[in-house]
Amino acid sequence: MAAIADLSEEERYLLAILQDQSGIDQAEFLWTDDTADDMVFRCWDFQYAWYRDNSKFQIDQAGRAVGKSVGMQMRSWAFPFTNPGEEMLLTAPELIHLDPITRAVEDRIMSVRLSREFLKTGSGGVTGFTHRPFRAEFRNGARIVGRIPQKDGKGVKGQHPLKLEMDEGQDYPEAGWVELGETLKYANPNATWRTHGVSRGVRDRYYKQTQPESGWKVHRITAMHREDWGPEERAAKAELYGSRDHPDYRRNILGLHGDAMSSLFVLTRLMQCVDQNQGSPYNTDVYAHIRINDERLRDVGLPIEALLEFPGSHKGFARTWVGMDVGMTNHPSEILILGEEPMQKRKGDAPAIRLRALSRIHLERISAPDQRMAMEMVWDYYRPQAFSMDRTGLGLPIFSEIVNGDNHGFARALKGYNFSEKVIVGYNDMEIDDDTGYGEPIMANVLEYSSDVLRLLVDQERLMLPWDIDLLREFQGQTYTVHKSNTDAYGKKQFNKGKFHALDAARMAVLAYSLELVDGMKRVVDDEPVFDMFLI
Repeated sequence: MAAIADLSEEERYLLAILQDQSGIDQAEFLWTDDTADDMVFRCWDFQYAWYRDNSKFQIDQAGRAVGKSVGMQMRSWAFPFTNPGEEMLLTAPELIHLDPITRAVEDRIMSVRLSREFLKTGSGGVTGFTHRPFRAEFRNGARIVGRIPQKDGKGVKGQHPLKLEMDEGQDYPEAGWVELGETLKYANPNATWRTHGVSRGVRDRYYKQTQPESGWKVHRITAMHREDWGPEERAAKAELYGSRDHPDYRRNILGLHGDAMSSLFVLTRLMQCVDQNQGSPYNTDVYAHIRINDERLRDVGLPIEALLEFPGSHKGFARTWVGMDVGMTNHPSEILILGEEPMQKRKGDAPAIRLRALSRIHLERISAPDQRMAMEMVWDYYRPQAFSMDRTGLGLPIFSEIVNGDNHGFARALKGYNFSEKVIVGYNDMEIDDDTGYGEPIMANVLEYSSDVLRLLVDQERLMLPWDIDLLREFQGQTYTVHKSNTDAYGKKQFNKGKFHALDAARMAVLAYSLELVDGMKRVVDDEPVFDMFLI
């Protein structure tokens, strides 16, 4: 108090201005704006409440160009004056995202004499900045650091920020989200985690945190909030995107999640295949979601078969199909069982077959012998038409053991595929081979073809899914881009990386379902004698 009493009136006003955690007071007092007639920086009206929100967890569901980056710059500028000895972390998915942020923060600090002289300087007048990775140190021990998560999140380990600013949260990797959750100083009442982003439409972690039950304060800001928005820009943007109903317009202008760009499924069609009544008999009694990890298996001290209990109603499905994606440690195994049931969409339509998800088995850190026992249990209970799995990598030893084992029924039903291989999906009827009775085989990539089959089933509403949030998030989270080259004008689909194990299990199941007729034709061809003379 004595130190404050010794200050002049002007110094007291300056001290009061510097205490604004949002940085608004400091920016409007000290910053300049080259685009303004009077060169004075001013926030837009809607930004005051947004920037000054003190909620511990905040996330933006916003359109483009509404002031997310400017808000980060203001809070970064104010941080060393309001939090001596503390750390602020700026993070983004990749360096190309983080570099513009840290450069803007550095430029703001260097543009004002007060913040420039507050930097910690070394010998020879070297400023308190270091780069790659970014770090700014100040005289009172405060520091601002910039980090990217890398693929496994290790890039943000070891940080202990009081203030955490995450940009491009819609592209931030899942591992990075997990690691950041362990860095923030939760116990400090001034700790905040602010995530900024523009939705991609994907049902991922960013989407999850914007939902009402997430515990995060959601700021929904549209481009129309800007003071410079007008009819001309609205018309220009609508023309650019094709219409105001286009998914990209809804995401970039309105901040809505909408449908993902280049997604595997259209969200509205996918949700038509979902039983959204969480209390329905299907969701509560029919669908079984079984999760088993190594810790639980060891705690109960029972064989894995004891933890696999399937509803008796599943016996009413005469034909079933099973798909499996195999994992061991970092990646779990997923087994998905689909049952056939008749459906008739409209009066007069011919009856069609719909596949209903009956059971989903999630095996985490389960040994290969236990996984094989779980597969045997599924086979014994459902007796599926086919049990399809990824036979490469981790799945190869399990696949080989079953094929070479003594359970011949299971071995005949087991089908192994490689997502990168090509398989026969049909025959060309234009040119028939006299010896085989079939035309030239039509080949297709397993991943692309199974994805197309799955999408077709969704579009035709011939797939029935439960209200399983994790499963639905995988279905909506997979996206792809088409890369063309000089030698391939049609291009090749490249699917985004991520944990889509349940989706891959579904791909395996519908792949075998779609190839049932083709596989039957192949067996006939393969079983025909090559040299009839030896059979005389």
